[in-house]
Amino acid sequence: MPYALFSNATKVSPSFQTKSEVWQHADESGLIVEVGSLEEDPPRRILDMGYVIGECAVDPQEVPAAPSELTEPEMARAIASGRVNPPTAAAAS
Repeated sequence: MPYALFSNATKVSPSFQTKSEVWQHADESGLIVEVGSLEEDPPRRILDMGYVIGECAVDPQEVPAAPSELTEPEMARAIASGRVNPPTAAAAS
């Protein structure tokens, strides 16, 4: 199941295959804050207030950046949904 970043129940990021990819995207977007007290070492990293990571469906208009990295079932779903055009036999020869 893909995951995305949400704010107020609205999807605000593209879909990612893992939660760690969403964390990386949030970090690159400046949405990670460090919190802690003097007792904590090191401080915890959390999402900025109002943001959560949740499961989502892949939007039809989202095309993976590297289709070759898809698993076989993911590629089959992408082809079936029309997001990926497989090469024809004539193009392969």
